[in-house]
Amino acid sequence: MRFKSGPMARAALVGLAVLTLAACGQRATRPDSAMAESGPKAAPEEAVKRRAVKRWDLLIERDFEKAYELLSPGYREVQTQENYVRTMKDRPVQWTSVFFQKATCEPDVCTVEIQVNAQFQMPVMRVGTVDALNVVTENWILSDGEWYLVPNADR
Repeated sequence: MRFKSGPMARAALVGLAVLTLAACGQRATRPDSAMAESGPKAAPEEAVKRRAVKRWDLLIERDFEKAYELLSPGYREVQTQENYVRTMKDRPVQWTSVFFQKATCEPDVCTVEIQVNAQFQMPVMRVGTVDALNVVTENWILSDGEWYLVPNADR
């Protein structure tokens, strides 16, 4: 098969290239707020970032009941909300701030890294409160169109 390279063919090719670039440019320049409003169609990294930060904000506020809702459906099947809340309230830690670092995603699974600042009450006399900084790696899964944390067995 042989293509003609006359002026009409060149004009059509240039037009197609312009339309393709315009479409790419329009998507790339879309503001983050539009991405956030797009719900499940948002990039997995952006959607899981919102959920992970929301969960840590709830932990900082000590709203463990709402934080429980962001745990995977499988975890919630074996761990009651009452037990989860009791366990969280008994921890000698007060989370103070979080900083999202990154998310690495496949279609239904994301690994998230979050820097967590916390204060611990030390039981040793005259030590008092100790500040700590830790980078936490979390695993999140997509279930029924929403992202959920899969807690580690040791937490």
